[in-house]
Amino acid sequence: MSKHDFESAKTMLDSLKKSFDSNSYEKIGSETEFGKEVASIFSEYKGNPNAKNLDFQYKKLIQIANDIQHLKLANDATLPDWLEEELEAVFRKIKDTLIILENDL
Repeated sequence: MSKHDFESAKTMLDSLKKSFDSNSYEKIGSETEFGKEVASIFSEYKGNPNAKNLDFQYKKLIQIANDIQHLKLANDATLPDWLEEELEAVFRKIKDTLIILENDL
C-alpha cells in the first residue's frame, strides 16, 4: 500500500487549477503543496514510468504557467488559444496519471 494520499493530491491539483482559472499564475513549482507531493512521489518511485510521467507533466505545467505569466507581465493580452488548451490538457493528463498511480501503487 502506498504512503501517498492520491485523493488529497487530486484535491490539491483541483485547487491549483482553480487558482489558474482566476488568473493567479505566480505561485507554481515545487513550493506548492501539490509540487511537494509530486516530488515525493517521484523520489520514491523513480523507476515507475507513471511516476516519471507525473513529474514530466508537472514540469510541463510549470513551463506553461511561466509562459502565461511572462505574457501577462509583458502586457500581452493575446493569450493564444492553443496555450490555454495545452494547459487544460496537461491538467487532465496529471489527473489521469494520479488515478493510474493510485491504482498501481
